[in-house]
Amino acid sequence: MLKDKLAAVTGAGSGLGRGIAVRFAAEGATVVALDNNLAAAEATVADLDGNDRAHRAIGLDVSSPAAVTDVFDGLADLDVLVNCAGIREIREPLVLPAEEWDRVIAVNLSGTFYCAQAAARAMVARGAGSIINISSITGLTGFSMRPAYSASKAGVLGLTRSLSQDLAGHGVRVNAICPGLIGTAMTQAYLEDEDFVERIGMTIPMARAGDPDDVAQAALYLAGDMSSFVTGTALTVDGGFMAAGTFDPTAQGSAFTADNTLPG
Repeated sequence: MLKDKLAAVTGAGSGLGRGIAVRFAAEGATVVALDNNLAAAEATVADLDGNDRAHRAIGLDVSSPAAVTDVFDGLADLDVLVNCAGIREIREPLVLPAEEWDRVIAVNLSGTFYCAQAAARAMVARGAGSIINISSITGLTGFSMRPAYSASKAGVLGLTRSLSQDLAGHGVRVNAICPGLIGTAMTQAYLEDEDFVERIGMTIPMARAGDPDDVAQAALYLAGDMSSFVTGTALTVDGGFMAAGTFDPTAQGSAFTADNTLPG
């Protein structure tokens, strides 16, 4: 689906970014794996299909506009960008240090803008391109103990909608993906907790956590020609969690009752 396409993926050294890079390479793309951890990006590239293609790894701190400009100036033929780099805090809002707030916003929101802006310049010049921003269901709802993360991911949705309007006339589409609970290093501690795993079966209608490739398949759709008339959208990949609307299986509106059966 992405044969002869050049795709850049930020945060490609691990988690969702790695999963997306692997899927894109398997579908024919030449992948530029961008990550603040160059060694991790290089490890991803080593595992990509199509070693005859010019896959490459580049170290990049997306929160640095100068560094972003330097990297994307060398990607004039870019067809697809996936903004996947992200970090998270878990902290009481009353004690969240300003520097931690600033860092989360700088990576998740400002970094997404800097990369989208730099990629869009190349795409507009060529008259085509797809930019995919990774938000979160947290950006749709706001989660406790994550004020900076929630704000940044909501901001990514606003940015996506704004850019989609400005770039549509230039042949560039901008969309977002809102993953739910996905099994990555960031969520490993949750998924090793038996009580938490039991709650998954009662609060996520599909009764499981997602896999990075679930998100990668959604990104593949938004990157390729099948979504040629899709821009400015936020695609949830959450096993139905947002439809259920709660983490509490006993709450009114939950998709499941406490015994994991549909109510009524």
